[in-house]
Amino acid sequence: MKRCGYVAAVIAAILLSIGAAAQERVAVPSFTPPMPLAFFHHAGARVMVIGDLYLPKGAAGPLPAMVVMHGAGGMIGASGQQMRDWATVLQGWGVAALVIDGFGPRGVSETYSDDDRLPLWDDFADGLEALKFLAADPRFDRSRIGIIGFSRGARVATDTALETIRKSVFRDGTKFAVHIAFYASGNSQFRDRATDGSPMLWLHGEADNYVPVRPAQEYADWFRSMGNPVTFVAYPGACHNFDAVGGFVGYSGAVQNAGHCDIVFDLPTGTILRMDHKPNPPNDAAGVRAYRQSCMTRGANMGEDRTARAAAIAQVHAFLMQHFHIAG
Repeated sequence: MKRCGYVAAVIAAILLSIGAAAQERVAVPSFTPPMPLAFFHHAGARVMVIGDLYLPKGAAGPLPAMVVMHGAGGMIGASGQQMRDWATVLQGWGVAALVIDGFGPRGVSETYSDDDRLPLWDDFADGLEALKFLAADPRFDRSRIGIIGFSRGARVATDTALETIRKSVFRDGTKFAVHIAFYASGNSQFRDRATDGSPMLWLHGEADNYVPVRPAQEYADWFRSMGNPVTFVAYPGACHNFDAVGGFVGYSGAVQNAGHCDIVFDLPTGTILRMDHKPNPPNDAAGVRAYRQSCMTRGANMGEDRTARAAAIAQVHAFLMQHFHIAG
């Protein structure tokens, strides 16, 4: 069996290049909703989030593009390098990449030690506003703008397919053409009346004890039942952050772990459909907060898996060749 966090002594040629500079630094107008209801009313303090825009060299537009959403580690250190690495590989395939930093402008460095430090609704706002930003730029093909996210950012990649969330920003048909999610959580799920129907690619490690694979598979199956074409790939022996080069490898006791939680929300009504494996439980906001505190633990395994990483790069490339019609 492969060991979680295995790092090869020799980096294979397929691995993403490190240290490439972004082509443009841009400011993307967004907002900071203080609570979910404020998100749906597009209310909250205005903020200019930072974006690094990677443009394919010599490519003629309009170009396909991907919004890149970071995880709980933000854009500092290895977590930021992971996003820049992926932007570079997308750039090499002829796909523009807009890497969003939603933490820095809000004065946050990371949320892995405390997930409540910044609501996920802020990330939803940033992802959709980044789509709006790219869709308004004639250099990019509005019909070929997708999103790729990692861990916390993967929930942005999946949940922006929910129509209630999408329509809070877009009243027209603007939507992400594809959604790519690396180790997206399914421990807290939404149900909605409709989704955007766009193709989805979910990539997960079977040995992930930070974001377990089984709830993620259940969530992906629900999206499939709603009409999104879903491809779900689980890599044997791979842990969280299996695609990250040069990051932390091993067991981290610092991370807040929601892997034992189980909550399903009905998004249009704001009611709880399932909590702690019990259907339709009587609850209120205080009860949900109390349950989340009770189910949270600390610690998880992290680190690169070279085999899974190479396979994921190939999977993403094949997915974009199919749906964005990029070159092989």
